Amino acid sequence: MLIDPFSVMREDDDFDPEDVQVSMERADAATFWGFLVAALLAQAGLFALSLGLMFGGFRGEWGIGVPLVAGGLVALGLTVAIVVWHGRR
Repeated sequence: MLIDPFSVMREDDDFDPEDVQVSMERADAATFWGFLVAALLAQAGLFALSLGLMFGGFRGEWGIGVPLVAGGLVALGLTVAIVVWHGRR
């Protein structure tokens, strides 16, 4: 028995792309920039952390790995600080 995945979807006839634009215009600039910076810091932090662990664990180059891990942890810590700041705002 095959299930059609489109059979469970509901079509919204009242979708208006201008509603999205209006809601984006109403968004607070601090919220937008906070989200953007937090997303970029989280990506960079995870990349640096994982790369540092791989340099140290697989290749034994802890001279490169430790600063990358530390930088990744700092970036992730800043991400958490931005999210907490925005939650208290």
